[in-house]
Amino acid sequence: MKKVLLALLVMPFLLGCQNNQKASSAPAEQYIQVDVEDLTLMEDETYQIETSVIRTGTIVFYSSADESVATVSDTGLITAVKQGNTVITVRGGKDTYSIYLEVLPFQAKDSLQIVLDKDSFTLAVNDQYLLPLEVKLGNEVINDAQLTFNFEHEGIASISGLTLTALSAGATKCLVTASYQQEQVSKGFNITVY
Repeated sequence: MKKVLLALLVMPFLLGCQNNQKASSAPAEQYIQVDVEDLTLMEDETYQIETSVIRTGTIVFYSSADESVATVSDTGLITAVKQGNTVITVRGGKDTYSIYLEVLPFQAKDSLQIVLDKDSFTLAVNDQYLLPLEVKLGNEVINDAQLTFNFEHEGIASISGLTLTALSAGATKCLVTASYQQEQVSKGFNITVY
């Protein structure tokens, strides 16, 4: 009799634990996805956030924590206003993304700069991609600038010349530094390999 009572008392507890495990292992529903996490712009520069709506009917909202540093439109166009840091928040459904933005002072036309069309690259293992990277002094393209590439995590990707090669699955940040006639400038970008 005691064994039957004990079994009746313990059974609901065990069933309750099993139900909780199933509920917690269910995948979370995703509503939106954004193309960038960290961003650096110069004053007066703009960037269009690429937001993918995964769940049809999801309304997306954009906001800036400090509009004196950068503003963001209802369509996700960021405009850098003045030097500083802020967070751009993207909300859709139950998803919230934070984009950490650094605004640098406007560079004079004679300054050395790295021009890279994208700030993130996604490749499959063993894929190669020619980086659309130029070094400019004003409007002039500098072909003999010395470039160095430093990776946050080694072994995920490599760069030879301007060819990016995906080595193994993972994500890393890369900082490219260009040197030319006593001037030096750096620019970061993200690499994801699947």
